[in-house]
Amino acid sequence: MSANATFSVDDLVSLSQRTAKKISADQKIRAAILEQLDALGRLQVSDEALIFEGEKFVLPKHMEGNIGAAAKYLLDYEKAQQKAFNFSKVFQYRPFDGAAAFQRTMMKVFGSMGIGKSTFGFFGEEYKPEIRTISISPTETMQVPWGDVMFPPLEATFTLGFTRDPELGILFTLYVEAPKKHEARVHAFFSIVDQELKDNSIYKGKAINGAQEPGFEDVFQVDPRKVIYSEEVLTQLDANLWTLIRHADTMRDLGISLKRAVLVEGPYGTGKSLCGILTAQEAVRNGWTFILARPGKDDLFDVLKTARLYAPAVVWYEDIDVVAKGGSSSHLSQLLDVLDGISAKGNEIIAGFTTNHVEKIQKGVLRPGRIDAIVPIGQMDAVGFRKLVQVAVPTNLLGEVDYDKIAEAFDGLVPAFALEAIERAMRYTIARNGGTPGLIETQDLVDAAAGLRPQLEIMAEAKEGSDQHTLDRAVTRIVEDVNARTSLQAVGSPFRVQQPKVGVNTNGANTDDYDED
Repeated sequence: MSANATFSVDDLVSLSQRTAKKISADQKIRAAILEQLDALGRLQVSDEALIFEGEKFVLPKHMEGNIGAAAKYLLDYEKAQQKAFNFSKVFQYRPFDGAAAFQRTMMKVFGSMGIGKSTFGFFGEEYKPEIRTISISPTETMQVPWGDVMFPPLEATFTLGFTRDPELGILFTLYVEAPKKHEARVHAFFSIVDQELKDNSIYKGKAINGAQEPGFEDVFQVDPRKVIYSEEVLTQLDANLWTLIRHADTMRDLGISLKRAVLVEGPYGTGKSLCGILTAQEAVRNGWTFILARPGKDDLFDVLKTARLYAPAVVWYEDIDVVAKGGSSSHLSQLLDVLDGISAKGNEIIAGFTTNHVEKIQKGVLRPGRIDAIVPIGQMDAVGFRKLVQVAVPTNLLGEVDYDKIAEAFDGLVPAFALEAIERAMRYTIARNGGTPGLIETQDLVDAAAGLRPQLEIMAEAKEGSDQHTLDRAVTRIVEDVNARTSLQAVGSPFRVQQPKVGVNTNGANTDDYDED
Protein backbone atom coordinates (compact mmCIF):
# COMPACT_ATOMS: atom_id res chain seq x y z
CA MET A 1 0.00 0.00 0.00
CA SER A 2 1.40 3.42 -0.93
CA ALA A 3 2.09 6.13 1.60
CA ASN A 4 -0.71 8.25 0.03
CA ALA A 5 -3.39 5.54 0.22
CA THR A 6 -6.80 6.79 1.40
CA PHE A 7 -9.70 5.02 3.10
CA SER A 8 -13.37 5.61 2.56
CA VAL A 9 -15.78 5.88 5.46
CA ASP A 10 -17.11 2.43 4.56
CA ASP A 11 -13.56 0.99 4.73
CA LEU A 12 -13.03 2.43 8.18
CA VAL A 13 -16.41 1.15 9.40
CA SER A 14 -15.65 -2.33 8.00
CA LEU A 15 -12.21 -2.35 9.67
CA SER A 16 -13.71 -1.23 12.95
CA GLN A 17 -16.36 -3.97 12.79
CA ARG A 18 -13.77 -6.66 12.03
CA THR A 19 -11.58 -5.46 14.90
CA ALA A 20 -14.56 -5.44 17.26
CA LYS A 21 -15.48 -8.97 16.20
CA LYS A 22 -11.92 -10.15 16.81
CA ILE A 23 -11.81 -8.51 20.24
CA SER A 24 -15.19 -10.00 21.05
CA ALA A 25 -14.03 -13.47 19.93
CA ASP A 26 -10.85 -13.16 22.01
CA GLN A 27 -12.89 -12.11 25.03
CA LYS A 28 -15.22 -15.07 24.57
CA ILE A 29 -12.25 -17.45 24.36
CA ARG A 30 -10.67 -15.93 27.45
CA ALA A 31 -13.98 -16.08 29.32
CA ALA A 32 -14.42 -19.73 28.34
CA ILE A 33 -10.89 -20.57 29.52
CA LEU A 34 -11.40 -18.83 32.84
CA GLU A 35 -14.76 -20.57 33.23
CA GLN A 36 -13.09 -23.94 32.72
CA LEU A 37 -10.41 -23.05 35.26
CA ASP A 38 -13.15 -21.99 37.67
CA ALA A 39 -14.95 -25.31 37.23
CA LEU A 40 -11.76 -27.31 37.79
CA GLY A 41 -10.67 -25.08 40.65
CA ARG A 42 -13.94 -25.50 42.55
CA LEU A 43 -13.22 -29.22 42.76
CA GLN A 44 -10.00 -28.46 44.66
CA VAL A 45 -10.64 -25.25 46.61
CA SER A 46 -13.74 -24.42 48.62
CA ASP A 47 -14.56 -21.13 50.32
CA GLU A 48 -17.26 -21.77 52.88
CA ALA A 49 -17.27 -18.15 54.01
CA LEU A 50 -19.48 -17.12 51.10
CA ILE A 51 -21.46 -19.59 49.00
CA PHE A 52 -22.91 -18.73 45.59
CA GLU A 53 -25.95 -20.86 44.88
CA GLY A 54 -27.99 -20.44 41.70
CA GLU A 55 -29.00 -16.77 41.50
CA LYS A 56 -28.23 -15.97 45.13
CA PHE A 57 -25.38 -16.11 47.59
CA VAL A 58 -25.49 -17.51 51.11
CA LEU A 59 -24.08 -15.59 54.08
CA PRO A 60 -23.13 -17.05 57.48
CA LYS A 61 -26.27 -17.80 59.56
CA HIS A 62 -25.28 -15.55 62.45
CA MET A 63 -25.81 -12.50 60.17
CA GLU A 64 -29.46 -13.23 59.67
CA GLY A 65 -31.44 -10.01 60.05
CA ASN A 66 -28.35 -7.82 60.42
CA ILE A 67 -28.16 -6.06 57.05
CA GLY A 68 -25.42 -3.66 58.15
CA ALA A 69 -23.15 -6.46 59.32
CA ALA A 70 -23.86 -8.36 56.11
CA ALA A 71 -22.97 -5.35 53.97
CA LYS A 72 -19.74 -4.78 55.89
CA TYR A 73 -18.94 -8.48 55.60
CA LEU A 74 -19.33 -8.33 51.82
CA LEU A 75 -17.10 -5.25 51.58
CA ASP A 76 -14.44 -6.90 53.73
CA TYR A 77 -14.77 -10.05 51.68
CA GLU A 78 -14.23 -8.05 48.48
CA LYS A 79 -11.11 -6.41 49.92
CA ALA A 80 -9.76 -9.80 50.98
CA GLN A 81 -10.39 -11.17 47.49
CA GLN A 82 -8.31 -8.34 45.99
CA LYS A 83 -5.41 -8.85 48.39
CA ALA A 84 -2.33 -10.54 46.93
CA PHE A 85 -1.66 -14.06 48.19
CA ASN A 86 1.27 -16.41 47.61
CA PHE A 87 0.59 -19.90 46.30
CA SER A 88 3.09 -22.62 45.51
CA LYS A 89 3.30 -26.25 44.44
CA VAL A 90 6.25 -28.64 44.39
CA PHE A 91 6.23 -31.09 41.48
CA GLN A 92 8.16 -34.34 41.73
CA TYR A 93 10.04 -33.76 38.50
CA ARG A 94 13.36 -32.15 37.64
CA PRO A 95 13.25 -28.33 37.11
CA PHE A 96 13.61 -28.14 33.34
CA ASP A 97 11.00 -30.87 32.95
CA GLY A 98 8.66 -28.65 34.94
CA ALA A 99 9.57 -25.56 32.94
CA ALA A 100 8.75 -27.38 29.71
CA ALA A 101 5.39 -28.49 31.12
CA PHE A 102 4.66 -24.94 32.30
CA GLN A 103 5.38 -23.55 28.83
CA ARG A 104 3.16 -26.14 27.12
CA THR A 105 0.35 -25.58 29.64
CA MET A 106 0.45 -21.81 29.18
CA MET A 107 0.23 -22.22 25.41
CA LYS A 108 -2.58 -24.80 25.62
CA VAL A 109 -4.68 -22.92 28.15
CA PHE A 110 -3.97 -19.28 27.33
CA GLY A 111 -2.16 -19.29 23.97
CA SER A 112 0.69 -17.28 25.50
CA MET A 113 3.81 -17.84 27.64
CA GLY A 114 3.13 -14.68 29.61
CA ILE A 115 5.45 -11.69 29.93
CA GLY A 116 8.92 -11.89 31.44
CA LYS A 117 9.24 -9.68 34.51
CA SER A 118 12.33 -7.76 35.62
CA THR A 119 13.07 -7.13 39.28
CA PHE A 120 14.66 -3.90 40.52
CA GLY A 121 16.75 -2.98 43.51
CA PHE A 122 18.62 0.06 44.81
CA PHE A 123 21.11 -0.11 41.94
CA GLY A 124 18.54 -0.65 39.20
CA GLU A 125 17.53 -3.81 37.37
CA GLU A 126 18.76 -6.83 39.32
CA TYR A 127 17.21 -9.72 37.43
CA LYS A 128 16.14 -9.89 33.82
CA PRO A 129 13.51 -12.34 32.61
CA GLU A 130 14.88 -15.25 30.65
CA ILE A 131 13.88 -17.60 27.89
CA ARG A 132 15.96 -20.76 28.15
CA THR A 133 16.72 -23.19 25.35
CA ILE A 134 16.66 -26.72 26.75
CA SER A 135 17.19 -30.13 25.17
CA ILE A 136 14.18 -32.42 24.91
CA SER A 137 15.90 -35.21 22.94
CA PRO A 138 19.38 -35.89 21.54
CA THR A 139 18.53 -33.69 18.52
CA GLU A 140 15.68 -31.39 19.63
CA THR A 141 15.39 -28.30 21.79
CA MET A 142 12.59 -26.05 22.98
CA GLN A 143 12.39 -22.63 24.59
CA VAL A 144 10.99 -22.27 28.09
CA PRO A 145 10.55 -19.29 30.42
CA TRP A 146 12.58 -19.13 33.61
CA GLY A 147 12.30 -16.85 36.64
CA ASP A 148 9.39 -14.40 36.96
CA VAL A 149 6.57 -14.37 34.42
CA MET A 150 3.65 -11.92 34.60
CA PHE A 151 0.23 -13.02 33.44
CA PRO A 152 -2.34 -10.18 33.33
CA PRO A 153 -5.55 -12.27 32.91
CA LEU A 154 -5.00 -13.66 36.41
CA GLU A 155 -3.24 -10.52 37.69
CA ALA A 156 -0.52 -12.97 38.61
CA THR A 157 3.24 -13.33 38.67
CA PHE A 158 4.47 -16.89 38.18
CA THR A 159 7.97 -17.74 39.40
CA LEU A 160 9.62 -20.86 38.06
CA GLY A 161 12.10 -22.17 40.62
CA PHE A 162 13.13 -25.28 42.53
CA THR A 163 13.19 -26.89 45.95
CA ARG A 164 15.78 -29.26 47.38
CA ASP A 165 14.21 -32.42 48.76
CA PRO A 166 16.49 -34.60 50.94
CA GLU A 167 15.15 -37.83 49.43
CA LEU A 168 14.38 -36.79 45.85
CA GLY A 169 16.89 -34.03 45.09
CA ILE A 170 16.11 -30.84 43.19
CA LEU A 171 12.40 -30.54 42.31
CA PHE A 172 10.54 -28.09 40.10
CA THR A 173 8.54 -25.59 42.14
CA LEU A 174 6.00 -23.11 40.81
CA TYR A 175 5.33 -20.01 42.90
CA VAL A 176 2.38 -17.69 42.16
CA GLU A 177 1.51 -14.28 43.54
CA ALA A 178 -2.10 -13.42 42.66
CA PRO A 179 -5.24 -11.91 44.24
CA LYS A 180 -7.14 -14.26 46.54
CA LYS A 181 -10.08 -14.22 44.14
CA HIS A 182 -8.03 -16.24 41.64
CA GLU A 183 -7.10 -18.98 44.15
CA ALA A 184 -9.28 -21.64 42.52
CA ARG A 185 -7.92 -20.77 39.09
CA VAL A 186 -4.32 -20.96 40.31
CA HIS A 187 -4.86 -24.41 41.82
CA ALA A 188 -6.59 -25.51 38.63
CA PHE A 189 -3.56 -24.36 36.67
CA PHE A 190 -1.30 -26.35 39.03
CA SER A 191 -3.32 -29.49 38.34
CA ILE A 192 -3.05 -29.01 34.57
CA VAL A 193 0.75 -28.60 34.80
CA ASP A 194 0.89 -31.74 36.94
CA GLN A 195 -1.10 -33.71 34.36
CA GLU A 196 1.09 -32.36 31.55
CA LEU A 197 4.15 -33.67 33.39
CA LYS A 198 2.55 -37.09 33.84
CA ASP A 199 1.60 -37.31 30.16
CA ASN A 200 4.53 -35.59 28.44
CA SER A 201 7.61 -35.55 30.68
CA ILE A 202 10.71 -34.81 28.62
CA TYR A 203 12.73 -37.34 30.65
CA LYS A 204 10.41 -40.23 31.50
CA GLY A 205 10.85 -43.18 29.17
CA LYS A 206 13.96 -41.64 27.58
CA ALA A 207 17.70 -42.40 27.75
CA ILE A 208 19.40 -39.68 29.80
CA ASN A 209 22.57 -39.18 31.82
CA GLY A 210 22.80 -38.67 35.55
CA ALA A 211 23.53 -34.93 35.66
CA GLN A 212 21.43 -32.61 37.79
CA GLU A 213 20.24 -31.17 34.49
CA PRO A 214 20.05 -34.43 32.52
CA GLY A 215 21.34 -34.60 28.97
CA PHE A 216 20.03 -37.10 26.44
CA GLU A 217 21.84 -40.20 25.21
CA ASP A 218 21.48 -41.19 21.57
CA VAL A 219 21.48 -44.96 22.00
CA PHE A 220 19.90 -45.98 18.69
CA GLN A 221 22.92 -45.35 16.50
CA VAL A 222 24.16 -48.82 17.42
CA ASP A 223 22.69 -51.64 15.32
CA PRO A 224 21.90 -54.46 17.79
CA ARG A 225 22.37 -57.01 15.00
CA LYS A 226 26.04 -56.07 14.92
CA VAL A 227 26.62 -56.71 18.62
CA ILE A 228 27.68 -60.32 18.99
CA TYR A 229 27.84 -62.33 22.20
CA SER A 230 28.00 -66.04 22.79
CA GLU A 231 24.68 -67.88 23.06
CA GLU A 232 25.23 -68.43 26.79
CA VAL A 233 25.80 -64.72 27.43
CA LEU A 234 22.68 -63.79 25.45
CA THR A 235 20.64 -66.31 27.42
CA GLN A 236 21.83 -64.83 30.72
CA LEU A 237 21.24 -61.23 29.63
CA ASP A 238 17.75 -62.11 28.43
CA ALA A 239 16.75 -63.95 31.58
CA ASN A 240 18.32 -61.64 34.15
CA LEU A 241 17.92 -58.22 32.55
CA TRP A 242 16.04 -57.71 29.30
CA THR A 243 13.05 -59.97 29.98
CA LEU A 244 12.14 -57.91 33.05
CA ILE A 245 12.03 -54.77 30.89
CA ARG A 246 10.22 -56.35 27.94
CA HIS A 247 7.60 -58.17 30.00
CA ALA A 248 7.18 -55.96 33.06
CA ASP A 249 3.40 -56.48 33.22
CA THR A 250 3.84 -60.26 33.30
CA MET A 251 6.38 -59.90 36.11
CA ARG A 252 3.97 -57.74 38.08
CA ASP A 253 1.14 -60.23 37.58
CA LEU A 254 3.37 -63.05 38.86
CA GLY A 255 4.59 -61.00 41.81
CA ILE A 256 8.19 -61.04 40.54
CA SER A 257 10.11 -58.04 41.83
CA LEU A 258 11.23 -55.45 39.29
CA LYS A 259 13.96 -54.34 41.65
CA ARG A 260 17.11 -55.98 40.33
CA ALA A 261 20.87 -55.51 40.61
CA VAL A 262 22.86 -57.15 37.80
CA LEU A 263 26.65 -57.20 37.50
CA VAL A 264 28.15 -57.65 34.03
CA GLU A 265 31.79 -58.65 34.41
CA GLY A 266 34.62 -59.56 32.10
CA PRO A 267 37.99 -58.50 30.68
CA TYR A 268 38.64 -55.37 28.68
CA GLY A 269 37.19 -55.38 25.19
CA THR A 270 34.39 -57.90 25.70
CA GLY A 271 31.52 -55.49 25.01
CA LYS A 272 30.21 -54.56 28.45
CA SER A 273 29.52 -50.97 27.37
CA LEU A 274 27.63 -52.27 24.36
CA CYS A 275 25.54 -54.32 26.80
CA GLY A 276 24.58 -51.00 28.41
CA ILE A 277 23.57 -49.54 25.05
CA LEU A 278 21.43 -52.57 24.20
CA THR A 279 19.80 -52.33 27.63
CA ALA A 280 19.07 -48.65 27.01
CA GLN A 281 17.40 -49.53 23.72
CA GLU A 282 15.23 -52.14 25.44
CA ALA A 283 14.31 -49.63 28.15
CA VAL A 284 13.24 -46.84 25.79
CA ARG A 285 11.33 -49.20 23.51
CA ASN A 286 9.34 -50.45 26.51
CA GLY A 287 8.68 -47.13 28.25
CA TRP A 288 11.39 -47.38 30.91
CA THR A 289 13.70 -44.50 31.75
CA PHE A 290 17.37 -45.32 31.21
CA ILE A 291 19.88 -43.29 33.25
CA LEU A 292 23.59 -43.55 32.54
CA ALA A 293 25.66 -42.79 35.64
CA ARG A 294 29.00 -41.60 34.29
CA PRO A 295 31.99 -42.42 36.53
CA GLY A 296 33.70 -39.27 37.77
CA LYS A 297 30.79 -37.06 36.64
CA ASP A 298 27.57 -38.31 38.20
CA ASP A 299 26.90 -39.12 41.84
CA LEU A 300 25.25 -42.53 41.86
CA PHE A 301 23.20 -41.66 44.95
CA ASP A 302 21.76 -38.64 43.10
CA VAL A 303 21.16 -40.79 40.03
CA LEU A 304 19.09 -43.19 42.12
CA LYS A 305 17.01 -40.21 43.28
CA THR A 306 16.31 -39.31 39.66
CA ALA A 307 15.47 -42.96 38.94
CA ARG A 308 12.92 -42.86 41.75
CA LEU A 309 11.23 -39.84 40.14
CA TYR A 310 11.08 -41.41 36.68
CA ALA A 311 10.55 -45.10 37.50
CA PRO A 312 10.28 -47.69 36.11
CA ALA A 313 13.92 -47.03 35.39
CA VAL A 314 17.24 -48.66 34.64
CA VAL A 315 20.38 -47.17 36.19
CA TRP A 316 23.62 -48.17 34.45
CA TYR A 317 26.97 -47.64 36.15
CA GLU A 318 30.25 -48.72 34.56
CA ASP A 319 33.43 -49.75 36.36
CA ILE A 320 31.78 -50.29 39.73
CA ASP A 321 35.07 -51.75 40.98
CA VAL A 322 36.36 -48.16 41.07
CA VAL A 323 33.67 -47.43 43.68
CA ALA A 324 34.69 -50.54 45.60
CA LYS A 325 38.42 -50.22 44.93
CA GLY A 326 40.92 -51.72 47.31
CA GLY A 327 38.55 -54.55 48.18
CA SER A 328 36.34 -52.28 50.30
CA SER A 329 32.72 -52.51 49.23
CA SER A 330 31.20 -50.25 51.88
CA HIS A 331 30.28 -47.60 49.33
CA LEU A 332 28.75 -50.20 47.02
CA SER A 333 26.86 -51.69 49.96
CA GLN A 334 25.41 -48.25 50.72
CA LEU A 335 24.28 -47.93 47.11
CA LEU A 336 22.57 -51.30 47.27
CA ASP A 337 20.96 -50.30 50.59
CA VAL A 338 19.56 -47.19 48.91
CA LEU A 339 18.29 -49.32 46.02
CA ASP A 340 16.62 -51.69 48.49
CA GLY A 341 15.03 -48.75 50.31
CA ILE A 342 13.70 -47.26 47.10
CA SER A 343 12.22 -50.55 45.93
CA ALA A 344 10.59 -51.06 49.34
CA LYS A 345 8.54 -47.92 48.61
CA GLY A 346 7.10 -49.47 45.47
CA ASN A 347 9.56 -48.06 42.95
CA GLU A 348 10.73 -50.30 40.13
CA ILE A 349 14.43 -49.78 39.48
CA ILE A 350 16.92 -52.12 37.84
CA ALA A 351 20.57 -51.36 38.47
CA GLY A 352 23.16 -52.57 36.00
CA PHE A 353 26.85 -52.49 36.96
CA THR A 354 29.94 -53.41 34.96
CA THR A 355 33.42 -54.31 36.14
CA ASN A 356 36.70 -55.44 34.66
CA HIS A 357 37.80 -56.76 38.07
CA VAL A 358 35.14 -58.71 39.88
CA GLU A 359 37.83 -59.95 42.26
CA LYS A 360 38.07 -56.44 43.76
CA ILE A 361 34.49 -56.59 45.05
CA GLN A 362 33.84 -58.16 48.46
CA LYS A 363 32.21 -61.58 48.40
CA GLY A 364 29.39 -60.45 50.71
CA VAL A 365 28.15 -57.99 48.10
CA LEU A 366 28.05 -60.64 45.37
CA ARG A 367 25.39 -62.84 46.95
CA PRO A 368 21.81 -62.96 45.58
CA GLY A 369 19.71 -60.35 47.33
CA ARG A 370 22.52 -57.84 47.01
CA ILE A 371 23.78 -58.48 43.49
CA ASP A 372 20.98 -60.65 42.10
CA ALA A 373 22.80 -61.90 39.01
CA ILE A 374 26.35 -61.91 37.68
CA VAL A 375 26.72 -62.23 33.91
CA PRO A 376 30.27 -63.04 32.81
CA ILE A 377 31.14 -61.76 29.34
CA GLY A 378 34.34 -63.37 28.15
CA GLN A 379 35.67 -64.91 25.00
CA MET A 380 33.37 -65.56 22.08
CA ASP A 381 32.54 -69.07 20.94
CA ALA A 382 32.72 -70.49 17.41
CA VAL A 383 29.13 -69.46 16.69
CA GLY A 384 29.90 -65.92 17.83
CA PHE A 385 33.01 -65.64 15.63
CA ARG A 386 30.97 -66.82 12.64
CA LYS A 387 28.24 -64.21 13.29
CA LEU A 388 30.81 -61.47 13.77
CA VAL A 389 32.47 -62.22 10.43
CA GLN A 390 29.10 -62.27 8.69
CA VAL A 391 27.93 -58.94 10.07
CA ALA A 392 31.29 -57.14 9.81
CA VAL A 393 32.22 -58.13 6.26
CA PRO A 394 29.96 -56.85 3.44
CA THR A 395 28.24 -59.76 1.72
CA ASN A 396 29.80 -58.99 -1.65
CA LEU A 397 33.31 -59.15 -0.12
CA LEU A 398 32.92 -62.42 1.78
CA GLY A 399 34.45 -65.29 -0.14
CA GLU A 400 34.60 -68.99 0.67
CA VAL A 401 35.78 -69.28 4.26
CA ASP A 402 36.37 -72.20 6.57
CA TYR A 403 34.70 -71.20 9.84
CA ASP A 404 36.29 -74.06 11.76
CA LYS A 405 39.75 -72.71 10.89
CA ILE A 406 38.62 -69.18 11.73
CA ALA A 407 37.33 -70.33 15.14
CA GLU A 408 40.68 -72.01 15.80
CA ALA A 409 42.64 -68.91 14.74
CA PHE A 410 40.40 -66.57 16.76
CA ASP A 411 40.38 -68.74 19.89
CA GLY A 412 41.17 -66.58 22.93
CA LEU A 413 40.36 -63.26 21.23
CA VAL A 414 37.89 -61.02 23.02
CA PRO A 415 35.35 -59.27 20.75
CA ALA A 416 37.40 -56.07 20.36
CA PHE A 417 40.40 -58.06 19.09
CA ALA A 418 38.22 -60.30 16.91
CA LEU A 419 36.62 -57.28 15.25
CA GLU A 420 40.03 -55.68 14.69
CA ALA A 421 41.23 -58.92 13.07
CA ILE A 422 38.28 -58.89 10.65
CA GLU A 423 38.83 -55.23 9.73
CA ARG A 424 42.58 -55.89 9.39
CA ALA A 425 41.81 -58.72 6.95
CA MET A 426 39.79 -56.28 4.84
CA ARG A 427 42.71 -53.84 4.88
CA TYR A 428 44.98 -56.67 3.67
CA THR A 429 42.87 -57.08 0.54
CA ILE A 430 42.74 -53.33 -0.09
CA ALA A 431 46.54 -53.12 0.12
CA ARG A 432 46.91 -56.21 -2.06
CA ASN A 433 44.63 -54.84 -4.77
CA GLY A 434 46.01 -51.31 -4.92
CA GLY A 435 43.15 -49.63 -3.07
CA THR A 436 40.27 -51.79 -4.26
CA PRO A 437 38.56 -54.10 -1.74
CA GLY A 438 38.84 -57.76 -2.61
CA LEU A 439 37.24 -60.98 -1.43
CA ILE A 440 38.04 -61.96 2.14
CA GLU A 441 39.39 -65.49 2.25
CA THR A 442 40.07 -67.82 5.15
CA GLN A 443 43.82 -67.14 5.14
CA ASP A 444 43.27 -63.38 5.35
CA LEU A 445 41.36 -63.84 8.60
CA VAL A 446 43.80 -66.39 9.99
CA ASP A 447 46.79 -64.13 9.27
CA ALA A 448 45.07 -61.12 10.78
CA ALA A 449 44.31 -63.01 13.98
CA ALA A 450 47.92 -64.22 14.21
CA GLY A 451 49.16 -60.65 13.78
CA LEU A 452 47.18 -59.57 16.85
CA ARG A 453 48.61 -62.20 19.20
CA PRO A 454 51.61 -60.11 20.33
CA GLN A 455 49.34 -57.15 21.18
CA LEU A 456 46.99 -59.45 23.10
CA GLU A 457 49.92 -60.77 25.15
CA ILE A 458 51.22 -57.26 25.85
CA MET A 459 47.77 -56.17 27.07
CA ALA A 460 47.51 -59.22 29.32
CA GLU A 461 50.86 -58.42 30.97
CA ALA A 462 50.33 -54.64 31.21
CA LYS A 463 49.71 -53.07 34.62
CA GLU A 464 46.54 -51.25 35.51
CA GLY A 465 46.54 -47.46 35.30
CA SER A 466 47.36 -45.68 38.54
CA ASP A 467 44.52 -44.69 40.83
CA GLN A 468 46.67 -41.98 42.37
CA HIS A 469 45.92 -38.34 41.67
CA THR A 470 48.25 -35.40 41.80
CA LEU A 471 47.43 -32.65 44.32
CA ASP A 472 46.24 -30.19 41.69
CA ARG A 473 43.91 -32.80 40.17
CA ALA A 474 42.50 -33.58 43.60
CA VAL A 475 41.87 -29.89 44.28
CA THR A 476 40.26 -29.49 40.87
CA ARG A 477 37.89 -32.36 41.61
CA ILE A 478 36.91 -30.78 44.95
CA VAL A 479 36.26 -27.38 43.33
CA GLU A 480 34.20 -28.97 40.55
CA ASP A 481 32.15 -30.86 43.11
CA VAL A 482 31.49 -27.71 45.14
CA ASN A 483 30.49 -25.82 41.98
CA ALA A 484 28.13 -28.61 40.97
CA ARG A 485 26.45 -28.63 44.36
CA THR A 486 26.05 -24.86 44.57
CA SER A 487 25.10 -24.08 40.98
CA LEU A 488 21.43 -23.82 42.01
CA GLN A 489 21.41 -21.04 44.54
CA ALA A 490 17.93 -19.57 44.79
CA VAL A 491 14.58 -19.23 43.15
CA GLY A 492 15.05 -17.37 39.91
CA SER A 493 18.78 -18.00 39.72
CA PRO A 494 19.50 -19.66 36.38
CA PHE A 495 20.70 -23.20 35.97
CA ARG A 496 24.07 -23.67 34.39
CA VAL A 497 23.09 -25.38 31.18
CA GLN A 498 25.22 -28.42 30.43
CA GLN A 499 25.29 -29.56 26.84
CA PRO A 500 24.05 -33.14 26.56
CA LYS A 501 26.99 -35.49 26.16
CA VAL A 502 26.77 -38.98 24.81
CA GLY A 503 28.21 -41.08 27.58
CA VAL A 504 28.53 -44.23 25.56
CA ASN A 505 30.14 -44.79 22.20
CA THR A 506 27.42 -45.01 19.57
CA ASN A 507 29.31 -45.27 16.32
CA GLY A 508 28.16 -48.80 15.52
CA ALA A 509 29.80 -52.08 16.34
CA ASN A 510 33.42 -51.09 16.02
CA THR A 511 36.57 -51.54 18.05
CA ASP A 512 35.98 -48.35 20.04
CA ASP A 513 32.65 -49.69 21.31
CA TYR A 514 34.26 -52.78 22.74
CA ASP A 515 37.25 -50.78 24.00
CA GLU A 516 34.92 -48.56 26.02
CA ASP A 517 35.34 -51.17 28.75
